[in-house]
Amino acid sequence: MGVTIQQIAEKTGVSKATVSRVLNGLAVKYETEQKIKAMMEKLQYRPHRFARGLANRQTGFLGVLTPSMDPFVAAILAGMEQEARKFGKLITLGVIQDAAEPEEEREVVRTITEPPVVDGLLYFLPTQNSENLIRNLIRKKFPLVILCERRFENLASSVVIDNFDGAKQATKHLIQKGNKRIGFIMGRPELSDSTERLEGYKQALTEAGLSFDPSLVVPGIYTVQSGLEAGAKFLSMAHPPTAVFAANDAMAVGLLKALHERKKEGSMAVVGFDDIEMASLVSPSLTTVSYDLHELGRQAIHKLMRLVTGEEKTRSVLQLKANLVTRESA
Repeated sequence: MGVTIQQIAEKTGVSKATVSRVLNGLAVKYETEQKIKAMMEKLQYRPHRFARGLANRQTGFLGVLTPSMDPFVAAILAGMEQEARKFGKLITLGVIQDAAEPEEEREVVRTITEPPVVDGLLYFLPTQNSENLIRNLIRKKFPLVILCERRFENLASSVVIDNFDGAKQATKHLIQKGNKRIGFIMGRPELSDSTERLEGYKQALTEAGLSFDPSLVVPGIYTVQSGLEAGAKFLSMAHPPTAVFAANDAMAVGLLKALHERKKEGSMAVVGFDDIEMASLVSPSLTTVSYDLHELGRQAIHKLMRLVTGEEKTRSVLQLKANLVTRESA
């Protein structure tokens, strides 16, 4: 026989009703919630999601829409899955490629929300083209949280990163290392995190009394290949930068590869953003802007569940702080 809610209550010294509130994402004291969840993990308690779904008229699933399954997204999804299981939920994933037609994105959203096969939806990095879909979900009062994109925070609850301050920290670090000619590899311009990181880079230059040089900003699309191509552009300049801040780790790794292939290791200090697992494994190990990717996923699920249960009724934005982690590359 499996572990029961009553046993969890007895082991933690709380009422059965309090355990039930935690299972349903309702508010209890933070310390009590953590104690109950820890006991659930210890006793390997798993709610019967189908029975709960019938009782609550819920499906037992949460939907996640993402444009890719790169290491950055995978790390966040791991945190999502961990937190979702604590609520007796499973994750249903929809991957919408960057090159997908608008109709394809609409069809994916319709498939999981009309009629709903998920209790709520996490929309990962939606672009401006997604606005009508987002407005439609809000109009229908479908539980929705936007992840890592600020442009919709006036419409829907969101979980975001402090991109501006993180980028400012990265650029300031390079300046403090004595660099005055600092390049920037920009990410996809249609995403707010890319433009925010550009603004943080520019602000750090301004505060240090350095002029912003548009020729030192090269485009990228958040891939290793685009970082490799950016590296080739920097190295072809008559006066290459002595340091480069890349808007994500994948592009920073591509830049390091470009330097290695041209036997220019050490000619540029390199800083990335995101602190994916690869950042500490490459050589030289990558100095980068870090935040807890798993925690980002967990917080997104927690916020979504508060919407699903009705505990949170108004739009809100949660911003996670970012901090610089210094390694060998800068």
